Amino acid sequence: MLAITYILEIAEAYRYEEAGPAALAFCILFQGRTLASLGHNGSTACLVVLTLDRYWKLVHPIHHRKYYRRWMLYVGLFLPWLNGFASYLLPAIGTSAIVNGICIVTGFWPSQIMAKVWRYFIGF
Repeated sequence: MLAITYILEIAEAYRYEEAGPAALAFCILFQGRTLASLGHNGSTACLVVLTLDRYWKLVHPIHHRKYYRRWMLYVGLFLPWLNGFASYLLPAIGTSAIVNGICIVTGFWPSQIMAKVWRYFIGF
């Protein structure tokens, strides 16, 4: 019971007087840690792409010289950011709201199954 009281006290610190578009954008991007998640997931996936590129270049140099094109690296670095945008930001925009002055991010799903699938993939 103490944990619930503590969570409610924290939520009271971020009360929104008006639930306009600017307040909802601030709620989703900053308080809902969407920008931090996008940056973390995108940068981690980009490091994996760079590691695979260097592995290919060092371990298989002939194959790399024959088939490598510069655009492959650019696409490989762009796709993780696009994936983070599509898997976290878009669901956060569609399922968030400000209720009684409190920001609720990814709390309103059309069905319970969609919420379970999203939480399984995101890891909450």
